[in-house]
Amino acid sequence: MKNMLNIRREPDGWVVRMVREGVEYSKYFRFSDGGVRKSQAAAIQWRDEMYAQFGERKWRTGPNQSKPVNNTSGVTGVRCNKDGRWVAYWNEEGKQKFKTFTNKREAVAYRKEKEKRLST
Repeated sequence: MKNMLNIRREPDGWVVRMVREGVEYSKYFRFSDGGVRKSQAAAIQWRDEMYAQFGERKWRTGPNQSKPVNNTSGVTGVRCNKDGRWVAYWNEEGKQKFKTFTNKREAVAYRKEKEKRLST
């Protein structure tokens, strides 16, 4: 099967959807307009034309990258819980582990230490 990124099959056809710089672009390709394969080919062609015009999706990178809204610490695997304590999370042997700390600095240091130890 061809690359179907940004293309989804629906009961009556294919829909192509993508968002570039906050604007959604979408188009529907009905099966009745030439059958399943022809409508799929048309959807792929339109999607590729949109890629040529607007470019592939750009992931947040570089100095202007903002942290996710659910990240309270700015460090992956460290968050502040509802009791005001800092928690470091990591995965070990397929299980999620955690340890709590009274301040953020200790939690971040512990999380980085665990990450380094588990990656070697």
